Amino acid sequence: MFAEERQNQILERVNQIGKITVQELSEALGVSPVTIRRDLERLEEGGYLYRTHGGALSLQSGVRETAHERSFSEKEEAFTAEKIRIAEAAAALVEDGESLLLTPGTTNMLLAGKLRGKKALSLVTNAANIAASVAAETEWNVILTGGRIRPQSHALVGPLAEESLDKIRADKLFLGVDGLDLQGGLTTPSLEEASVNRKMIALAKQVIVVTDHSKFGKVAFSRIAELDAVDVVVTDEGLPGEYADFLRRETNIRLVLV
Repeated sequence: MFAEERQNQILERVNQIGKITVQELSEALGVSPVTIRRDLERLEEGGYLYRTHGGALSLQSGVRETAHERSFSEKEEAFTAEKIRIAEAAAALVEDGESLLLTPGTTNMLLAGKLRGKKALSLVTNAANIAASVAAETEWNVILTGGRIRPQSHALVGPLAEESLDKIRADKLFLGVDGLDLQGGLTTPSLEEASVNRKMIALAKQVIVVTDHSKFGKVAFSRIAELDAVDVVVTDEGLPGEYADFLRRETNIRLVLV
């Protein structure tokens, strides 16, 4: 079956019942969930349906997942238990005396808390809330970049943020993302945050993505990097099996599931 024919069948099914899951479509059409997710992405790009986590909605349903960037407080409330486990596992990857880069985000905010007790760390971040919290409660060497602040994420962005990183090198970067897709790579809603993230990737010996399973298969507006920029992914056990299999078999990425 050609992709166009398959996508027409998907659209017919979604419109008939209003809502359908990736698993249901995979079983009905005899193709992998990864293929279905790719089809749904193309159909949403064409304006034919709404993608949701785990499936799709018809345009007539009157409901869709929000396409705008959520606030920090909204993100804090999502998948909290999973993010705590991810933060604990990520903290276990840090040794005393290391230099770290942390991007903004709710998981990295939790990670910063889980690092307390580590000794002689140097922490560089463009997240104003993370820097303030860590500096108040530790004796680490904490460096906050310059730049313009984005209220949505407490991120400092722009030329000043990037220039302040020029003379820095780090052992590890802990990178939060809004989307991790096998084809689309690592993405985030903000062009400016994506640019700072790319700079950080270039400065770190090891790139560690920390993200819950809901971000997999999603593509946000701004591309940060391809998957081959990543050394480790720390995520929760809600990760769909096809993504775990792909990362383990088709990439050199170390996958940590918690």
